[in-house]
Amino acid sequence: MISSDYQDVLRGRYQHLPDVRSKVVRIFLSSTFSDTMVERDSLIENVFPKLKSYCREKYGLEFQYADMRWGIPTESNNNHSETETCLKEIELCQKYSVATNFVVLLGHRYGCRPTPATIRASLFEQLYSIICSDINDKDDAQLLSQWYQLDTNCIPAVYILRAISSVLPKILSLDTNEVKRAEKEWKKINTRIRTRLRQAATKCLEQQQIQENEYDDFFVSVTEKEIINGILSVPNANERTLCFLREFEDIHEHLSDNKASKYIDLEYLNDGTPIIDNEVEKLLNRLKYTRIPNVLQSENIYKYKIHWTSKGINRDDHIQHIKQFNNDFYHAIQQQIDQCVQSRIMPVSDPLHHEIIEHAIQCKTYVAKFHGRTDILNSARYIMFS
Repeated sequence: MISSDYQDVLRGRYQHLPDVRSKVVRIFLSSTFSDTMVERDSLIENVFPKLKSYCREKYGLEFQYADMRWGIPTESNNNHSETETCLKEIELCQKYSVATNFVVLLGHRYGCRPTPATIRASLFEQLYSIICSDINDKDDAQLLSQWYQLDTNCIPAVYILRAISSVLPKILSLDTNEVKRAEKEWKKINTRIRTRLRQAATKCLEQQQIQENEYDDFFVSVTEKEIINGILSVPNANERTLCFLREFEDIHEHLSDNKASKYIDLEYLNDGTPIIDNEVEKLLNRLKYTRIPNVLQSENIYKYKIHWTSKGINRDDHIQHIKQFNNDFYHAIQQQIDQCVQSRIMPVSDPLHHEIIEHAIQCKTYVAKFHGRTDILNSARYIMFS
């Protein structure tokens, strides 16, 4: 018996079409950079080729991965769109992957916590007012005015952090020395802006003038934002996402080692003594031990404890860990592919149905981009014939 949806398609009614049937398994790999390099290298060399072969040979699918830690275009850094670039890539993986679409690797690092690229206009003005009210912060208020620009084209209106090159053009210079000087200057400016915005946001939260999610936007890392979009806010996280947690059992005893700062977030006392960044550690622990486990079942979370070495993690001292990690990663992805792929790909038992659906989806795609001018044509017709 022909389903009502199939009959609608045959009659040219395309309101209830299925999603575009992708033939891709596309995974967004979320992580911090310096502390997970060995694992990510090993995935590229040993695991991804096997998954690529498995997908192609068993299901005729293409396996792809997106690892933004291997480089984001310079322009994204200049116009502060790195976070947006990463989040858009997550959306693409969620849209087109027929199985796993997001995997996070976490260690002791929380990740970069950038200055917000956009701030809701009314909120920015609240923050600006708080900063202006402090007589000692007039310079910081002026700095905010210089770097944030009102954009009324957005609805609601927002303040946008200006491109670095619009104020410090030498950051795009071909002279490496000029670039370094500009980057150093921007780092100082950025730190001042970020610090003052966080202080003002904290006052707003205390006075209940700001929502907690907006407050978090000034403090959370890019990695946590990726996890929010990739795991915490999706309905099918346990079917499409995975989490791998790797910790050094004794890293807190080796904070003075040269490599330690690459694996854990540190602050330094006046005498140069390294200590744990407590604010960042609290945010990371909340993410690892509360937020992620509240959404993902234990079968989707893989945990590893390894010993610290003066070289950090390396393939010689941690060969067994890397082998275990590779094996767990491969079989976890393979299992999700097997569970998901059959339900996402339409059987080819009815070639005519398949062909009609393909044409209907293509038609709907083109129509979505079409903007008619009926009102203008009617006005022209009225003028011509009146």
